[in-house]
Amino acid sequence: MGQLAMMENMVGPQYKALLISPQTDANLQPAIDEAEKAGIPVINVDDAVVSSIGHFVGVVQRENGVRVAKWFIEHYPDGGEVAIIEGQAGVFAALQRTIGFKETIAASGKLKVVASVPGNWDRQQSYDAATNILQTHPKLVGIYASNDTMALGAVEAVKSLGLAKQVHVFGTDGTTDAYSSIKAGDMEGTVDSFPVLTGEIAFDVATRLTAGQKLPRVVATPQVLVTRENMAKFKGDEKSVRAALIEDATSSH
Repeated sequence: MGQLAMMENMVGPQYKALLISPQTDANLQPAIDEAEKAGIPVINVDDAVVSSIGHFVGVVQRENGVRVAKWFIEHYPDGGEVAIIEGQAGVFAALQRTIGFKETIAASGKLKVVASVPGNWDRQQSYDAATNILQTHPKLVGIYASNDTMALGAVEAVKSLGLAKQVHVFGTDGTTDAYSSIKAGDMEGTVDSFPVLTGEIAFDVATRLTAGQKLPRVVATPQVLVTRENMAKFKGDEKSVRAALIEDATSSH
């Protein structure tokens, strides 16, 4: 209700466009309907995809999980056991990231997801969940957490059990703490979706729409699996990050 109340207060002549990042595909629908009646363009920025909104800017959330799964497939061609620390139930991004990871792992035919438990975006809950998983599945080779906060909790559990060389932990979001952990050799990696760049692109889309320009419904923004091998390219100045993203996109095709 908090998110809905905030958006409802923003529907009025004081704003020419609204950029929203909804938790689910339905929680903001009443305010979206009000904005549409008022003739105010609404841009869906990341998180849940609302089918009634005419424009979406952001990443494919499922791809977050897919990218991490592909790392395990590449590094463990003979198979192994992996686990997932899920985000908050009912949140679109959390669900899609988990689905992407599970389906890609299953398609490999070698690796197996032996546990998938909620961490609710919380570091302590993730620590507890990871500890239980590791004690139940001592042969585990990896953990994928739906955000970096939970990944850092999982890293603590891995280290406390002396399994740092065996279990590779990945997160999602590309936070500063995640980059520091990767640099220190603790986290294996994170999927950075470059939220600042996403915000810039979303603002540009809003400006163009209010000027009457025609734009495609979906404007995709970049995401990259960041590990120690490539992290230096993505934590420099804005110009170098953009150049690195172009290089990454070019090399992946």
